[in-house]
Amino acid sequence: MTVAPQADPSKTAQATFAIQSGVSVSVSPSTATLATNHRVALNAQVNGASNTGVIWSINGIAGGNASFGQICAVGSNPCQPVTSTTASQVDYLAPGAIPSMNPVSATAATAADSTKSASAQITLINHVLVSVQPGSATLAPLAVRGFAASVLGTSNQNVVWQVQGAACSIAGICGTIDTSGTYTAPSAAPVPSAIQVVAISRDDTSQSGIANVTISGGANILKLHPSSVYAGAAQGFTLRVDGSGFVPSSIGQGSAMLIGGTARVTTCISPLECTAPVTAADVAAAGSVSIQIQNPNGTKSNAVALIVATPNVSNEIVSLTTGAPAATGKDIVVVDPTTAGVSLPGNDLDLNVAALGLFITASNTCTLGGSAIPLQRPASGTSTADICLFSQSGLDTSMTYTVSGPGDVAVIFKQPAGLGIIHLTLQIPASAAVGARTLSVQNTNLDKTAASGVLEVY
Repeated sequence: MTVAPQADPSKTAQATFAIQSGVSVSVSPSTATLATNHRVALNAQVNGASNTGVIWSINGIAGGNASFGQICAVGSNPCQPVTSTTASQVDYLAPGAIPSMNPVSATAATAADSTKSASAQITLINHVLVSVQPGSATLAPLAVRGFAASVLGTSNQNVVWQVQGAACSIAGICGTIDTSGTYTAPSAAPVPSAIQVVAISRDDTSQSGIANVTISGGANILKLHPSSVYAGAAQGFTLRVDGSGFVPSSIGQGSAMLIGGTARVTTCISPLECTAPVTAADVAAAGSVSIQIQNPNGTKSNAVALIVATPNVSNEIVSLTTGAPAATGKDIVVVDPTTAGVSLPGNDLDLNVAALGLFITASNTCTLGGSAIPLQRPASGTSTADICLFSQSGLDTSMTYTVSGPGDVAVIFKQPAGLGIIHLTLQIPASAAVGARTLSVQNTNLDKTAASGVLEVY
């Protein structure tokens, strides 16, 4: 409301009023399901009155009783009856047996106006009930599936996960499950094959829920190596498939890998692993290529897509500083190296830069190290610097070598130096920007690696 004097209407004063419809009250939660001898917290909210006190009752009985349940001070054990009207938050303690009137009503009436009240309807059950989702699952050998448990009748939702079954006396034969409910299937179905994922209530360990798990037979693909590549890989590569149910090549006719529906010469070293060649034509265009394993009896595995991504046409520098240490809207598409099918721990064949150093042209020698190589700018014109790089996977002249920046520092010569070492000659103009540079290497399959900050222009 605004008030202004008639003598000078430019002078005003204001007051704000809240118009309310009267006293009201609400109780939350408005519904609940509770096991006998368990508790649920109730909260009453009074509006429209300065006196926010409430009077609690159960089925019309002030404070409740042993038959219908009691209103208790929050957290009190044993139950401390609530006698004050100032307790807007209370615990409802369920009785030890289900009453004839079920559900029961927990009612809060306002102390300011006893005709204004609200209730929570509480359904009582004999004990907590545990359920597991999904209730059933058919999984391939070694597959991973998450299960979730809910416990009705208590606020304590914690459970203990177990794997059970007639054949599960030996650890791991029926698979494993962790404390979060993530189940890993065994490499083969046990005998007998029945498996149950069990969630046991921590609130009442006599109560549990189950999910039935079936382990499927036959060939099944779990993972591809690589699982994604850039379109235009010029040399092709070896694709390794991990899974289960494959027929090894060593026992006669083994499983065959179907690439885009066409069988390829395949080597399966075990029931869990097969390899076959992917040609440049298979991945010439962006999209996906279907991969399957076909066993000698004609049955086929699930189909898994080998992703063929559009190559990057340019590099972008994401600048981060102490003042702005994060960047948004900078999505980065990453694919696997095409050597992922043959690169193994202890025999790393992925493209990388393991070491670099100065190349001495007079003696045709390379001094490898781990420090950044200084590149001195000439006073005028251009100068050159000779460096050498080493990779366990081997570097050669078919690869493309570039230096980050505005294009001022260029690779003008490349020559093999033996033992996986490449000799590069860099050209540095007098106008080159000062600072650290990254040296990138890309092979004909479009695998790319970067040695960050290995060059320093000064």
